[in-house]
Parts: sequence; C-alpha cells; structure tokens
Amino acid sequence: MGDGLDYDQVKQTIFTAGAGNALQAVRLPLEEVPNFIEDPAGYEQAWRTWLHARQLDLQKILLEDGKLKGDDLGRCAGKLCVLRGTSPRGDHGHVVVARVKADGEFELLHDPFPDAASPMLRPPFVWAAMMLPQ
Repeated sequence: MGDGLDYDQVKQTIFTAGAGNALQAVRLPLEEVPNFIEDPAGYEQAWRTWLHARQLDLQKILLEDGKLKGDDLGRCAGKLCVLRGTSPRGDHGHVVVARVKADGEFELLHDPFPDAASPMLRPPFVWAAMMLPQ
C-alpha cells in the first residue's frame, strides 16, 4: 500500500469501539496480520515493527483540514493509504483504505467493517499512512 502495494478486501471481526481490528484488516487476511491495537507497546509501534520485518516503512502523516498538503501531497498523490477518521457507527476512530487524490483529498475504497454503508468514514480525517518499500 503506497508504491504499488495492493490490498485484499478483508473484513474486521472485532467491533468494540477503541479496540476493534479495522487496522488489522486493511491490507491482508487477518490470519497474516496481528491485531496491532492489542499490543502493549501501542498500535503504531507494533505496526511499524511488523512492517519493518517485511521490508516496509510506515509513513504516517497528520492531515491539515482533512487533506494532504505541500511536500506530502507531492510524494503521495495517487497512492493507496490507510485513512483515519471517525466511524459512521459512533463517536470513535476508524480506518479505511483510500487513494490520495491530486488535490490532497481522498477517494475512499474499502471499509473493513462487514456491513459498511455509505459513508465509510466521517470527518474529521486525522491522518493518512502509507506502507512503503524500504
């Protein structure tokens, strides 16, 4: 996900707000990916460690007004990413697979929630993460 990396349309299986496994489900089958949210080191460190073992780096970018801007936009336009926003099913965070558009906004492609309806994600969009080859 990022420079030509693809994703499977996996569905999450844990739905507890703040403890679900949507992040685990954004790229590969669940049995191939740990549930990063459960790691005592924190989800981001667990995600980075897991990716590093697969020759990938995590580039997590905080968004400005829900968009990528400046140099980040220049590097990421057209790439797949994990986009974090607010779940349409409650007042908690959620992630989906998206593509960065040329204007810094996002095309939402895949919601790992099994009964996903439109919209997949509500603003504010907080961060976008690319998984890039080392």
